[in-house]
Amino acid sequence: MDAIPEPARTEDWGPAFRLLFHYLPDEERERRCANALHLLQRGELDPGGIFVLRGCTELLGAIVCLKVPGRSALVWPPGVVNEHRTEWEDALLRHATSWLRRGGVQLAQTLLEPNEHFLAASLLRNEFTEVTRLFYLRHNLNLPLHSLHLPARLAFQSYNDDETFRHTLTRTYEGTLDCPEINGVRTIDDVVAGHRAQGAFYPERWWLACEGKTPVGVLLMTEMPDSGEWELAYMGVIPEARRCGMGSEILLYALCAARAADVPAVTLSVDARNEPARKLYEAMGFEAYDGRLVYLAIWP
Repeated sequence: MDAIPEPARTEDWGPAFRLLFHYLPDEERERRCANALHLLQRGELDPGGIFVLRGCTELLGAIVCLKVPGRSALVWPPGVVNEHRTEWEDALLRHATSWLRRGGVQLAQTLLEPNEHFLAASLLRNEFTEVTRLFYLRHNLNLPLHSLHLPARLAFQSYNDDETFRHTLTRTYEGTLDCPEINGVRTIDDVVAGHRAQGAFYPERWWLACEGKTPVGVLLMTEMPDSGEWELAYMGVIPEARRCGMGSEILLYALCAARAADVPAVTLSVDARNEPARKLYEAMGFEAYDGRLVYLAIWP
């Protein structure tokens, strides 16, 4: 193979996205291409993470990756003009992951719809592992009146970027069932930075949950600018406070806060392997509406 991956030029963006979405019907492909170009215009997608293989008259392949705060990155599987040219896919992936690692990235992830699982072949040849499936859940906040009381045992303090909050957040990851593969890969500073970058960050929507003077959990809510919905970005309880209803109280507080703010809905994602959390969310009225397959590459 003579072609070597290189950064995309401005005129390459449209053709590159069409290569990435080549497997979709025409209308859906054009919709996704238009959305990707819109993200570039809004500055939400860094053009520096678009790489192409250039032929004599056309692009032979393309890949897109995006660095995100917290030493993490999102990677879209490469698209090539000939689906049998695995060496082109591998060259693009190796180039992209090398670029990410030089930039300090420690965790790269790809999220695919279940019917897109065939796109993962190139990932699995190049350091990525399929780890789980995420369920996306939504609560429409039509809560029965009897459940709108606030928790009685817990007090909630708005976010203060101090050692207590960070220590409690760190402890909630002990024994976690949500993507345990990434636990301990990044520093707590990177974890906080990653959470702050999700949606619109408002410190008053991050809480430390305390029983008396003892911190027992954290609750992180973010706002999705396009929909106005709140996302429950993270909820965790320290090990010794689990299995005694603390999670239910924290979750109810989140729903009540969203209801009071006249939010249309609350969404979250949960690891399919985390059965206790899934049962809790379902019991509290969340319903599944989508899902993704999760592929990770970890470079500690």
